[in-house]
Amino acid sequence: MIKDRLRKVSAITLSLSIPQGSGYTQNPMNNPWLAFNPKVDAIKVHESDLPYFMGFNKGMGARKGKEKKQYLLAEHLEPHPYLGNPLADVLVLMANPGVNEKEKNPKFRMNAEKLEQNRQNLRHENLDSFKSRIHSPDNPALESEWFKPRVRELIQATSVDRVTKGIFLVNFHAYHSRSWHPIPFTFPTQHYTFKLVSDAVSRNALIIMSRNMLGWFTAIPNLFDHPNRIEFESTRSVYLTEGNLGKSNFKRVLERL
Repeated sequence: MIKDRLRKVSAITLSLSIPQGSGYTQNPMNNPWLAFNPKVDAIKVHESDLPYFMGFNKGMGARKGKEKKQYLLAEHLEPHPYLGNPLADVLVLMANPGVNEKEKNPKFRMNAEKLEQNRQNLRHENLDSFKSRIHSPDNPALESEWFKPRVRELIQATSVDRVTKGIFLVNFHAYHSRSWHPIPFTFPTQHYTFKLVSDAVSRNALIIMSRNMLGWFTAIPNLFDHPNRIEFESTRSVYLTEGNLGKSNFKRVLERL
């Protein structure tokens, strides 16, 4: 099913450098993450985003009140603009990646294998490694504490393979913070992300929206009137469950996987 779907959408315009036979084609808009490879102890920000990233953190840091720390963008965490198959038939649109208790420590670093998978994900390579974030009995450290419980019902109804090939998670911007706060500009790397979502709308993918809907509607004008756009019952939660999507929408997701 997935291979047939990829053949049908092989004309989609994605700006990637991806192995032959994957179903992708090239276009002039380059993936900015192809060149992202900072040193171990360097700040984990794309160089084109760096001045805006630092400007936001400096401005936020100058504000009064303890809550400002919740909105600071993490310099030590790997950027996470998206996860999974960019040609998936189900997209989940979110705000930005969060920070868990372990990641609050500025000395936190991904283990080497997970880091390599993260970098491959940025380049849309080794998409099969997405499975390890859900099911990796031989190496549980690769499993995602955040993602695995959110797709448990989908896996029970389908399979790990169908879920990992059929879903693409997309963040409005790539940088981690403890709490979401709108940023009054667009990072240069966001334009590529917006292109991926706009292409998905054009091919009639099912789009599930959570937080920051106004931001997404502004960035991708054809999204608002997209007939295959649905929302979570709780926009603060991205659990892909029947209870959080509603029975009919949950069924629509299953049909697309």
